[in-house]
Amino acid sequence: MTEDFDNHSDQEKELVKRFEDSLSANLNLFFGEEELEDIIRYYHDHFKYRKALKTSEWALSKFPFSIEIKLLMAQSHIFLDEVEEGLEILENLNNISPNNEDIVLTLANAMSILDQNSDAIQLLQNFIPLAEDKAEVFYLLGNFYRIENKNREAIECLKEAVKLKINHEDALFQLAMLTDEEGSFDEILNFYQEFIDQDPYNANAWYNLGVVYNRLGKFEDAIAAYDYALLIDDTFSSAYFNLGNALMNTNQYEKALEAYLNTINCEGSNAENCCYLAASYEKLDQIDMAFKYFKKSAKLDSEYDDAWFGLGMCMIKKKKYFEAIHYFKKAIKLTAENANYWVGLADAEYELGNLQSSSEAYEEAINLEPGILETYVNLSLIYFDQNRFEEAEDVIMEGLEELPEEASLYYRLVVYMIKTGKYKEAFSILENALTLDFEKHTLLYELMPELEQQKAIYKIINQYREGFKE
Repeated sequence: MTEDFDNHSDQEKELVKRFEDSLSANLNLFFGEEELEDIIRYYHDHFKYRKALKTSEWALSKFPFSIEIKLLMAQSHIFLDEVEEGLEILENLNNISPNNEDIVLTLANAMSILDQNSDAIQLLQNFIPLAEDKAEVFYLLGNFYRIENKNREAIECLKEAVKLKINHEDALFQLAMLTDEEGSFDEILNFYQEFIDQDPYNANAWYNLGVVYNRLGKFEDAIAAYDYALLIDDTFSSAYFNLGNALMNTNQYEKALEAYLNTINCEGSNAENCCYLAASYEKLDQIDMAFKYFKKSAKLDSEYDDAWFGLGMCMIKKKKYFEAIHYFKKAIKLTAENANYWVGLADAEYELGNLQSSSEAYEEAINLEPGILETYVNLSLIYFDQNRFEEAEDVIMEGLEELPEEASLYYRLVVYMIKTGKYKEAFSILENALTLDFEKHTLLYELMPELEQQKAIYKIINQYREGFKE
C-alpha cells in the first residue's frame, strides 16, 4: 500500500549534494561506481531524468565498461521519451550480457513503447525459464497482452504473477481492472478462494479477497476479509489501510479512524495515511484534528495535493474563506485537472462575494467533470441572484444533459423559465419534475416564494398531489 514518500536516507541525499557541489566547484572528487549508480537512481526516483542522463554520461567517462550505468543511461533515455536511443543501448547490452534480467525487462518495455508488443511478448516468453523474478516477467506479459486486447491471456499471466508473489500489488490491481472490464469477478473470487482453501492462514490471500470485494462494491464482505487478514497478521499495514477505506465507504467513520491509526502505528506516518486519517476526523466533524493531520500530510509531502484540498475544506467549515482559497489554489497548482478542487475554490469565492471568480471556477469544474450536481446548481444560483435568468437557464439545461433524472434541476429550470416569461415551457417542465419526484416541489417556493400564490402552478401541483397520495 503506502510507502514513505521520501524513501531516500539522509546519507543518500548527502551523497547527491556532495556530487552536485563537486561538479559546480570543478573539484573532480572521486565517486565509486556504486555511488554513481545510487545518484542516477535518486534522480530517476525524483523525476529528474535529464540530470540522470547527464550523470550517467559523466559516470561512463569514469567507468566505461559498467553494464549497470549503461542500463541506467538507457532507462534515462526512455524516461525522456528518447526511446529509440534507449533501445539501441539496450540491444547492445543484451548482446554483451545476454539473459541479464534487468536488461531483458527494460528492453521489453522499450519495445512495447515503440508498439513492438509482439516482439516484447516473444522476448519475455523465451526468457521465462531463465528468469529469477518470474512474477515480474508474467506481470509484464500480462500488460503487453492487455495492450494487444488479448484479455484472456493477460488474465492468465497476471494470475501466474500473483501465484508466484501473492502480494504483487501491481498485478493484483491490473487483475482487478481486467476482471472488472470482463465482468469475470466470480472467476477471480474463486481464484483467491483456492488460495485460502489451500492455506487458510495466509493473510495475503484474505487481503486480496478483500480487494476484489471492494472493487465489487461489496464493502461489508471486504471488511470481513480484511479482518481475517488482520487476525492472522496484526501488523499488516495495507490491510488496516484498506479496512479504513471500506469502513469510510460504509460511513463507519470512528472505526475507519481507528484503522488508519493502526496503519500509522504499523508503518509510520506518511503523506497518504495522514491525509486519510484527517479525512476520517473531518467526517466526524473533528475539524481541528482533521486540520492537524492534513497539515502533517502536506508537510511530509508538499506535492500531495489531496492534503492541501483537505486543508481548504477545513477552512470552509471554519468559515475562514480567505485561508480556504489559499489552500485550494495550492491544490489546483499541483493538479489542475481535479474538478473537486475547483468546486472548493468556487464555494469559497462565493462566500466572499467574489461572484465572477466563483462562476469561473464552477465553469472550470463543469468543463473538467460534467455531471457534478453541485456545480450546475451553484453556478445557476449566481446568475439567478444577478437577475441573469437566461444564463441560469442555460446552465441547468447543460446539467440536464448529464443528469436527466435529477428532479431538482427541473424545478430550478421551471423558476428560471418563469422569470424569462416562458410560462408554457415552464408548466411542461414542471409536470416532468413532479413525475420524477413530487416531494421536491417545495424547491419552487424556496427560489420564488410568490409561486405559492400562483393559481396555474397550484393547479398542476394539486393534480399530481392527488396521484402522489394514491
